[in-house]
Amino acid sequence: MINQIIQKFKNITMHRLMNYSLWALILSATVFSLFNILPFVWWHILATWLLMMVTSYLSNQLLGKIFKVRPNFESQIITANIITLIVGPFDPFSNILNLILIALIAQASKYIFVFRGRHIFNPAAAGVLFGALFLDLGASWWVGSVYLIPVILIIGILMINKLRWWHLPISFLVAYLVLFTAAFQIKPTLTLLAPLLFFSFVMLVEPLTAPAGRKIRIYYGLFVAVLLILLQKFSSISYSLELSLLIGNIFSKILNPTPRLIFKFIRTEEVAANIRSFFFKPLKQFTFNPGQFLEWMLPHEKADNRGIRRWFTIAASPTEKEIMLATKFSEKSSSFKQALLQLKPGDELNTVPPDGDFVLPKDESKKLVFIAGGIGITPFRSMVKYMVDKKLNRDIILLYSCKTEADVAFKQLFEQAKSFGIKPIFVISDQVGYINPDMIKKEVPDWQDRIFYVSGPEPMVESFEKMLASMGIKEANIVRDYFPGYEESA
Repeated sequence: MINQIIQKFKNITMHRLMNYSLWALILSATVFSLFNILPFVWWHILATWLLMMVTSYLSNQLLGKIFKVRPNFESQIITANIITLIVGPFDPFSNILNLILIALIAQASKYIFVFRGRHIFNPAAAGVLFGALFLDLGASWWVGSVYLIPVILIIGILMINKLRWWHLPISFLVAYLVLFTAAFQIKPTLTLLAPLLFFSFVMLVEPLTAPAGRKIRIYYGLFVAVLLILLQKFSSISYSLELSLLIGNIFSKILNPTPRLIFKFIRTEEVAANIRSFFFKPLKQFTFNPGQFLEWMLPHEKADNRGIRRWFTIAASPTEKEIMLATKFSEKSSSFKQALLQLKPGDELNTVPPDGDFVLPKDESKKLVFIAGGIGITPFRSMVKYMVDKKLNRDIILLYSCKTEADVAFKQLFEQAKSFGIKPIFVISDQVGYINPDMIKKEVPDWQDRIFYVSGPEPMVESFEKMLASMGIKEANIVRDYFPGYEESA
């Protein structure tokens, strides 16, 4: 059942999935309260949510005009939803001014507390901490009811599976539960666990305040867990969860101080049938590893359910002055891609810092196999171009699957790379079929001694993972490219 749900939401952006998930929680809590499963007044929940939504929208529009920044509509809804789920629930009319102030401060924190173009603090946590300190109205974490645990787990699985950031909530939860047991000499209960699940699945993993990089995110999760235990052990404050997250947000910026990046559009070129490359000039230089990706934000009218943000591999090499992304177009391409086509030279786009662990092994003696399907060739283009420019010799066999000859992108570069130990094999499925175990064994005689890198549409990557595993390839020797929303048709 969970797999079916995951597949259904695969093409939805992370922001939209987050909002759908939070609405599901709010709706579940309302229904449970209506039937007296939860001890709350059902309309208090809905009225508080409506108040948070209206206040967040109006304040965000005003703040956007003041700071001359285009507001992110989906982000403000997420903040409103989270505040609804952790404050109260009580009669909003008797606390209307305080609730308005909490929502206002939450939205304002995104504009006021900014470091290198990115907000520092989780907005909901900032607003709720303000309420606790100055309004005597802190978070109750009422969403942490044991009756809501099944819903929290389902939405948590959906969201973390989308991000593929299991290492972050797991590092936090395991560290916290171990330290809690040691510090207080009691076993954690479901009452304790429920709010922690919501906290770790929803608030801790906010991409804009969490650091980039798997290892650094694990340190971040551990830091927040240790800090939370210390606050609970040695202080009597009621807002330890919010405070630990906000201090953790500062720690994140220390670990990963890379600023928000701004790119100026230069031009676009067709590189294969229905595949276009888009070239950008960064306003400030930045570093990245070949194979990493960027999350691009392109506000546009009438955005579809895939939203205004999209992850794209950096198809350029760090040796190149221009940043390139390449993507495939179809008759039903997303509104984001349609907006890309409308870009004019000089238009600016924002991204978060580069992320991703789909990078070359440091040990250059490792023998590799690259398997690419369709537009999944982009990270390999970045890696190969880097090796060619740096004159690095590595033993790599590239199996690049395309439907027709016209679908092959960057062929000239891969042919050039033969001088540096790279053997490109273009698998035209219309002529020879798809890549299969027999083909791999024929083209890669020492396949058992190699590390396999797989990149392409998510269904293809999953299929190759299973195929390689059936051939006896160890999981440690299969490296897959992944970032949220990576779909051939997207």
